[in-house]
Amino acid sequence: MTHSKSVRSELRLLAKLPATCQLSMLRYSADGGLLLAAGRDGQLHRWKLPPEGLPLPPADQKQPTMGSVESLTPLTGHNGWVSCLATSADGKWLISGDTWGRLICRSQAAEQSEPIWQHAEAHAGWLRAMALSPDSQQLATCGADRMIRLWNTTDGSLLQQFSGGGQDLYSLAFHPDGTRLAVGDLQGVIGLWDHHTGQSLGQWEAREFYKLSYIQEVGGVRGLAWNGAGTVLAAAGCIPENGGFVQGIPALRLLNAADGSLLQQLKLGDNQEGFVHEVTWHPQDYWMGVCSGQPGRGRFFLHRSSADAPFCQNPAPLANCHSVALHPGGRQVAVLANEGTYGQQKSMAREGIYPGNTSPVHLFELPAD
Repeated sequence: MTHSKSVRSELRLLAKLPATCQLSMLRYSADGGLLLAAGRDGQLHRWKLPPEGLPLPPADQKQPTMGSVESLTPLTGHNGWVSCLATSADGKWLISGDTWGRLICRSQAAEQSEPIWQHAEAHAGWLRAMALSPDSQQLATCGADRMIRLWNTTDGSLLQQFSGGGQDLYSLAFHPDGTRLAVGDLQGVIGLWDHHTGQSLGQWEAREFYKLSYIQEVGGVRGLAWNGAGTVLAAAGCIPENGGFVQGIPALRLLNAADGSLLQQLKLGDNQEGFVHEVTWHPQDYWMGVCSGQPGRGRFFLHRSSADAPFCQNPAPLANCHSVALHPGGRQVAVLANEGTYGQQKSMAREGIYPGNTSPVHLFELPAD
């Protein structure tokens, strides 16, 4: 990798939380006392943590443990994979969606309580992404039906719906001022929408994130995130090289929020190292993201917009990284890494998972400012 010499590792592994299945996404509660994971077993997996974050482990500790983390009983209610999660700013509720299109809102504190509200078919098929408005009053979702829907988070009523433009949709992000919604699709197009009216506000492009290889479409804008000031939009994806499910160069594109012009394109690996699956903004003025591709080539990275390479990444190789969640305190982060093979001499189970594959969660202390 051409950028490896400029990368310094100052992450400290605090704990490694075992998982009994493959997981899809991580999110913290607003107070940091609860970590939630979307399970491909149809459950929401939960861990109770000290709200202020985990203490540093002893200097002589060679292997990560669960530390002061308590595993809680998973929440049920979904039929397919739980594909996405959101937690409210006041810490009262959480919302989850699955690959069958079901959407469930429930109390964050209660154990297996009846849902506050739910929709058995919020989308026709896979519910791919969700995003909360800055005031947590509205939830945006997109699905395999290529529709964008806006929901009232109080009672689950449908506020607005509109077509995303005829392509598969992968990602959503509200602007920090709540005036527009960015939506990323398979062909590298980022649509901007007035979510109140369903009116298009234009399109920005990340066409490098798409390739038609014979009859297979590869790529897509897999993640979107605004910086805190709303002046830059980060688009996560892959620059496909030779087609194939994971082949390509993981990449991050930073766009000027004024006109969608390209500020920077960052390549985060070599060919066949897959996608940047998720990106998020840190209040200390840098981006955090995770990459995955071939087994054992997962990467968690930290990047400042002014630099030409990440300033920090995981100190040791990780498995395929699929999700990252920032602790509300800003000093710690949870990273999801799927361990195991993906179809290599292994048959997929009826539930759509590879038996024996799991997704341990790595909790890191971030570098000092």
